[in-house]
Amino acid sequence: MSETGSRHFRATVIAAETGTRLDQWLTARLPELSRTRIRKLIDQGMATVDGRAAKAAHRLRAGEAVAAEIPPLSARGDGGRADPLRIVFEDEHVLVVDKDAGMVTHPGAGQPTGTLAAAALAHAPGMAGVGGPRRPGIVHRLDKGTSGLIVLAKTQRAYDALTAQLARRSVTRRYLCLVHGVPERRPA
Repeated sequence: MSETGSRHFRATVIAAETGTRLDQWLTARLPELSRTRIRKLIDQGMATVDGRAAKAAHRLRAGEAVAAEIPPLSARGDGGRADPLRIVFEDEHVLVVDKDAGMVTHPGAGQPTGTLAAAALAHAPGMAGVGGPRRPGIVHRLDKGTSGLIVLAKTQRAYDALTAQLARRSVTRRYLCLVHGVPERRPA
């Protein structure tokens, strides 16, 4: 990590990788990043080949040095300022956040940015890849319209332990539903 919070990636292309497109090569080496994010890094000149900006379709050759600067995602996921998380508890293994209704837990087809996962990565970049690249640290989720506490694992060991507890049902969850007005009764 640099002082700005950016992560730096450097690697050399091997002979077996000759002819691979730059965007595909980076996607294989940085599985915690979406293809869209890698494409943006390339388009913004933050990924270079032998020190020069290159196009996503650049065909790599053996011996070329590829470097990328990967800034942390903001809560919006678009490189803007990250909204602060409402942290209820945090230690070196676990992060517990009070999620607002309306915030999506992790990227999906209808919501690629503005997720809790992106905000958590901006807060704790070390959790990238914990539990999987698309849902870093996400132990469980809450629907978009639901507010409440959500647990994120900052380490793979914590992730494995917490998901095992959920699978064994050795932890309990409580839900409270608030209703405004009088709901209609539906016949059974």
